[in-house]
Amino acid sequence: MTLVWAVARQMVAEGVRMRIALVFFGLVALLLLGLPFSIEGDSSLTGAVQSFLSYSLTGTGVLLGILTIFLSRSLSNELVNQHVFLVMAKPVPRWQFILGKWLGMALMNFVFLGFAGLAVYGMVHWIRRIHPPINDRFDKIELENEVLVARHGLKPKLPDFAKPAEREFQQNLEEGLYANVPDFDASEERERLLQKHEARWRVVGPRDTRVFDFENVLCDRSPGKEIQIRYKTEVSRFPDDEIFRAVWSVGDPSKGTPVYDASVRHVVGRRHTLSVPADTVASDHTLVVQFFNQNPFKGEPQFGNVIEFRRSDEVEILFVVGSFEGNLFRSLVLIYCKLLLLGAVALLAAAVFSFPVAAMFAFSFYILAGSRAFLGDALDMASDDTLSLFSSTREFAVRTITYVYIALCRLIPNFAYFDPVETFVNGRNVSLVWVLQALSELVLVKTSIVLGLAMLLFHRREVAEISV
Repeated sequence: MTLVWAVARQMVAEGVRMRIALVFFGLVALLLLGLPFSIEGDSSLTGAVQSFLSYSLTGTGVLLGILTIFLSRSLSNELVNQHVFLVMAKPVPRWQFILGKWLGMALMNFVFLGFAGLAVYGMVHWIRRIHPPINDRFDKIELENEVLVARHGLKPKLPDFAKPAEREFQQNLEEGLYANVPDFDASEERERLLQKHEARWRVVGPRDTRVFDFENVLCDRSPGKEIQIRYKTEVSRFPDDEIFRAVWSVGDPSKGTPVYDASVRHVVGRRHTLSVPADTVASDHTLVVQFFNQNPFKGEPQFGNVIEFRRSDEVEILFVVGSFEGNLFRSLVLIYCKLLLLGAVALLAAAVFSFPVAAMFAFSFYILAGSRAFLGDALDMASDDTLSLFSSTREFAVRTITYVYIALCRLIPNFAYFDPVETFVNGRNVSLVWVLQALSELVLVKTSIVLGLAMLLFHRREVAEISV
């Protein structure tokens, strides 16, 4: 491994000598140190911090991705200028030469990401000092409890809708309602009835109640600790001020927990967050949350609000499971895993093609890997399922591109799946499982395969041939 480290050190020195690393270091520094003075978000302290975190991490990832591709020029230059002859005369096995190049790129990205992490952490605290909060109390509390934390979210355990759906199906069957239905499919009818009963449960009429049960709420139940209820509702027949009044009751007295009632006035059509004491969680880590669709405020008229909790905007329980610092570190590791794979792809291209072609290949890989989900949705929307492949020239082109895209998806990873920015900015936990999945899939498997292919192709290449 001595030769590998020697090549890696030479790679780092060459990157500095080419000044490309220094240029990108300056760009990253300018981005991270200049953003706090130009971004305000929604004018609140929380909005300013979230905007900075989003732009800084996204910008850092993009800049380091471009740097990684440009660093692969080192291999192309050594082939074009025949400097590789001096290395091979040592002799250095070609697989160690490729591995050393990749390790040098990995070391430079490690240093850059380390600087970026320290800069992000420092500038967040700088923003907290210089940015005036809208409200000295609530804005700072929101920042501390919803952004500078690592929170885990839980969805409620839904009731069993299968039994009432099956009873209705059997009743309809006995009454002969399906006798004259052409092409009757029992499984489709059962699924329709299941969705019907769930949709009915999600609608809360005036003065009605809905109960949400949560399991495995593994939070700290110590005095002074809090959990959060996050929800969004669709409201019909709301008052003219577009504010609905309701009551949330949290706790289960049958399991010995206190019960906390929260009367709310919330704007229609927005997400809202309530904080309640964590001792409402029972010792068996279950939580009962009840929603009362009635106006608890005396002197205010009752409105016949009809409230719907849609599946897409599910009620959610959030509780702290880690720190902001740990969340930042895990987010940087996810970014680093993508850079390691991108570096291997760039070296693979440089081992086969001249640098312009290799750069185009690596950039294409980077763009496709980052936009896989978007391209898939766009192609799906452009295609008409009612038409065949040969219905029109447009449909033929769309279907052909779709098939090529599906084939490419088997080779190109989904970088968007491993993008931690939105999760991190919203104070959600960037889980260790997520990080381990990125390490295993992107680094141990795909990076190893790409590096192995690069070593094989470089071993078979005639290095005396000048690449143009």
